[in-house]
Amino acid sequence: MRFQSRFYLVLTAAILLLLAPAARADVSTGLRGGISVNPDQFLFGGQLEFAPIAKQLYVVPSGEAGFGDHLFTLSFNGDLQYRFRAHSDIKPYAGGGLALYFVDSDFGGNDTQMGVNVLGGIYFGRNSRKPMFIDAKLGLTDEVPDWKFVFGVTFH
Repeated sequence: MRFQSRFYLVLTAAILLLLAPAARADVSTGLRGGISVNPDQFLFGGQLEFAPIAKQLYVVPSGEAGFGDHLFTLSFNGDLQYRFRAHSDIKPYAGGGLALYFVDSDFGGNDTQMGVNVLGGIYFGRNSRKPMFIDAKLGLTDEVPDWKFVFGVTFH
């Protein structure tokens, strides 16, 4: 089995595990998709959202596969989000995290790197069963994309 084919298989298994019903009521799953800049790719993946670890502070791990720019990438992100108080259904948030970033080039060769991101976004529809979010990530290190713009939905 080719190296890249194994990663597609692992990615599919990981997404299926993320979409399986959460074993605990305080864990939600979600889907996410978007684009990255440098490398220029389309992204698709999943995420988990745990109950807050402190007032308005959430741990949101995610995984994304990237396609394009003659690369296949896998990104495993450990993000921490602070959701600001809001008197509406729209909640802005800010945070950051670490990313384990695997890159497989069409020209041969692959590499695994660790990088750092900061992020900001808007979480909306929080009172519905499928709240959504839009966020932007800025890569602070050369090992991760310069920017990521992602839209997603969470299933409670």
